[in-house]
Amino acid sequence: MTPDRPILTLGPGTFAVHEWETLCKRYEIDTIPWAEFADRASGMKAIAAAVAARAAAGKSPYTAFIGFFDFWNFAPFNEEMLGPLIKNGCRLVCGAGAGYEIIDVDWLASQGAYYCNTPTAITVSTANGALMLILAATRAASQGDMYARTGRWRGNASVPPGVLPLGEDIEGMTLGIIGLGSIGKALSTRAQACGMKIIYYNRHRVPESEENGAVYVSMDELLASSDVISVNCRLTPETRGLLGPVTFSKMKNGVFIVNTARGPIINEDALVQALKSGKVSRVGLDVFEHEPNIHPGLLDPSMSHRVTLQAHMTGRTMQAFYKAELELFKSLEEFMRGEKPEYAVNAPRTTLDPDQTKRRLVLPTIWCIYIYCARFVLWTITKIIEDGGGDIHSKEFVQNCETGKVDARDAAQIVAAYSLWRGTHGSINL
Repeated sequence: MTPDRPILTLGPGTFAVHEWETLCKRYEIDTIPWAEFADRASGMKAIAAAVAARAAAGKSPYTAFIGFFDFWNFAPFNEEMLGPLIKNGCRLVCGAGAGYEIIDVDWLASQGAYYCNTPTAITVSTANGALMLILAATRAASQGDMYARTGRWRGNASVPPGVLPLGEDIEGMTLGIIGLGSIGKALSTRAQACGMKIIYYNRHRVPESEENGAVYVSMDELLASSDVISVNCRLTPETRGLLGPVTFSKMKNGVFIVNTARGPIINEDALVQALKSGKVSRVGLDVFEHEPNIHPGLLDPSMSHRVTLQAHMTGRTMQAFYKAELELFKSLEEFMRGEKPEYAVNAPRTTLDPDQTKRRLVLPTIWCIYIYCARFVLWTITKIIEDGGGDIHSKEFVQNCETGKVDARDAAQIVAAYSLWRGTHGSINL
C-alpha cells in the first residue's frame, strides 16, 4: 500500500470487483458512500469533509479522485465541487462515461490536473440501444405495447380496421448518422447488417479505411436524403440545438429520428412541432434537452403512440459498467506510474512532458555552470597578471608580449578579460 498517494472515490467499485480489491490492496483508498451524496450540496460537503479530515489527521492529501457511474447526477463538477481536492494537490480526476460536458476540464487543466473519461466502455451498449430505438420507432413499438396493454388487438370488434399501425421495414432505408465516432461506427455496422444504407456527417471526414461502407455527405444532403436520422455526436457549443426549426424544414416528410447522444442537440420545441405537422413520423429518445425533465409535448397522450422514451439508459448495461471501471482503473495506474493517461481529455498547463522537464532543468544548469566558470577564469587571469606585475601595464607583461612568450591573440583576450573584471579600459601596444 502507498499511503503517501491516497485516492478518494465516490462510491466503491461494484462491477470489476477483483480489480477493485487489488487496487484497494495497493493504494490507500477512502470511499464516500452514495448515501452521503444525496444531492449536489451534500456531495460538496462530503468532499470538503474528506479533505479536511485527512489534513486534521496529518495525512497526505488525495492524489486522485474517481467518480463511478451515476456521479453525473451531481453535476457540474467544477471549482465549486472539486476545489478542496484540487487546491490540496489532487492532480487526477476520473469519471465514468464518455461525455464530459459537465466537467470543467479547462479549469482542471489550469490547475495542473487531468480529467479522464471512459470513452470505449459504452460503445457497444449505446450502439445496440440506438439500433433498438431505430427499430422501435420504425415498427411503432410503443404504440403496439400500449395497444396490447389495453386489449386493443387486431381483429377485435372494438378496434376499427386501419387503427392499428403498420410499421416499416428498415431494409433499404437510408440511415443518416450525425457523428461517426466509435458509437456511430458501431451503429453503422449493425444497421448495415439489417440492410440499411449509411450516410454520415462529421465536422471532418473520417479516414476512408474507417468508413466501412458509410458515405460522407454534407449536413444538408444528410437531412434531405435520410429516412432515419441518428444523433451520435458530442454536445458542444456548435452542436447545441443542431436539430431545430431550420434543419427540420430540410428533412424528408415522415422522417424517423433517434437520439442517444445528448438531449440539447435537439431543440425539443421544434421537434414537437415537427411531430405535430407530420414532418417527423416517430422518434426514439434516450436523452432530453432539460433532463430529467421531459418536454410536455412528448408526454402528451395524443403523442405517446409516436414517441418511444428511455431515461438515459442505452449505455447502462452490466458489461458497460464493468468495462468503465476497468478504464477508470487503467487511467489511475498510468497516472501513478508518472505517465500521461491514455484517456485524458485535457492537457494540464502546469504539467510538463519529460522532454520539457529535461530542457527546463538542464539548460539553466548549464548556463549557471558557464557563468561560474567564466568568472573563475577571469579571476585567475587577473591574479596571474597582478602577481606578475601588479598591473596590466606592467613592464614584465609588456616584455613577455614583445618577446613572444605571450601570444598576441592571447594577450588581446587577456587585456579584454582584465578590463572586464576590473572595470578599466586598459590597453597595450603590442
